[in-house]
Amino acid sequence: MKRAAAGARETAAALLTRVEREHAYANILLRQTLPSLPDARERRLTTALVNGVLKQRGTLDYILRRHLRKPVRALPAEARAALRMGAFQLLWLERVPAAAAVSESVRIAKLTSPPHAALVNGVLRRVAAEGWNVDWPNRDKQPAEYISARYSHPEWLVRRWLRRWGREETEKLCLWNNEPAETWLRANRLRCAREDLIGALLAGDGQTADIRRGVWAPSAVCLTGWGAPDALPAFQSGLCTAQDESSQLAAFLLAPAPGEQVLDACAAPGGKTTHMAELMENTGKITALDIHAAKLTLIEQSAARLGVSIIAARPGDARDLPAPEHGAYDKILVDAPCSGLGVTRRRADLRWQKNEEELSALPALQLGILLGAAQAARPGGEIVYATCTVEPEENFAVVKAFTAARPDFRPVPLGPSMPFPCPSPADERQWEKGMWQILPHRHEMDGFFLAKFRRGDG
Repeated sequence: MKRAAAGARETAAALLTRVEREHAYANILLRQTLPSLPDARERRLTTALVNGVLKQRGTLDYILRRHLRKPVRALPAEARAALRMGAFQLLWLERVPAAAAVSESVRIAKLTSPPHAALVNGVLRRVAAEGWNVDWPNRDKQPAEYISARYSHPEWLVRRWLRRWGREETEKLCLWNNEPAETWLRANRLRCAREDLIGALLAGDGQTADIRRGVWAPSAVCLTGWGAPDALPAFQSGLCTAQDESSQLAAFLLAPAPGEQVLDACAAPGGKTTHMAELMENTGKITALDIHAAKLTLIEQSAARLGVSIIAARPGDARDLPAPEHGAYDKILVDAPCSGLGVTRRRADLRWQKNEEELSALPALQLGILLGAAQAARPGGEIVYATCTVEPEENFAVVKAFTAARPDFRPVPLGPSMPFPCPSPADERQWEKGMWQILPHRHEMDGFFLAKFRRGDG
């Protein structure tokens, strides 16, 4: 047990340092690294430390700053990783003895940043002694500063959410984002039903995790207490793929039928592309377009693993489709590039990588892709526009601009295509207008936006 924990801590410290130094994506690093850890305890602890430290970075730095003479960011990345990881264990991981949290962090600092080992030791001992006894900003007079420090979100983002939802809902969303993200799988209906997948998981390595059925998507299965899904025998054999429940709803909403011609305008890495192929019973054709040619291999690999043969992946920009493809497709999915602020729970480092200036540039790109893809819809054809963000500029505003520019496309009420009844009157009002903003703290799944349009017969 001790050796497994030590290995997990060393691995987590290395990954946290790479995120800091290289601006690497933590989820990708974990996916690449976890299969090499032979012990499930190591995988779980590594995941908990990396995601926990990244999610709570703002709060950790606020607390650590009380025991430092200079800001945390002035220290080398290796020392920051050791300090944050030690403080996270002291404050969040009750099963880890305080002495072990301090001594292991000092040991790692001696290996990675020797000049700062004594500082790590002294600061963490003070954190262990004082714990949560911290002077926070005033919750009533300084709500943005308080929520930012207490719930570890950038202050600029907290201010946006406060203006939109108020303090209570903003706190709920921030709390949701800080919880550990479950592993969601989509049963591959070409090979098994959801119950068959659950049986396979129970018979294999998934028996070490808690398993439950999704509430919204009929193909969704949730695993809690499991690391990278790539290591599951059921995943490797093509019985399932990794995809959050809200993301699975995009293909259900588009409802591609067997034999149809379908365009996935921003396809990589291919989760929604392969889902559409499954709904089409692997008959017809899906053109999987992506501007990043290097990512097309991901689509092809996923299709091969799942037994899908109707996807033709090629590089291209949906804003500049060739003339022969104009009016060629029955169904089109535009899963647009976005800020990703609906999946902050799943992407632990995301909140620290975004800025408000970036948000202002995204709607023009999203609208351009949607308008370009619209040229490819045949008369009577349908488009689903999807993002994994909760920001209205990227969602409702883009829909409004699109329908103004293309009045021949009309919103399609969502109810007939959704695989479940509408959850609330507020959601019903959106559904009737052909849109739905999924909010994590209200719907208990990743934040997502969906809109559906149908082209007039001309």
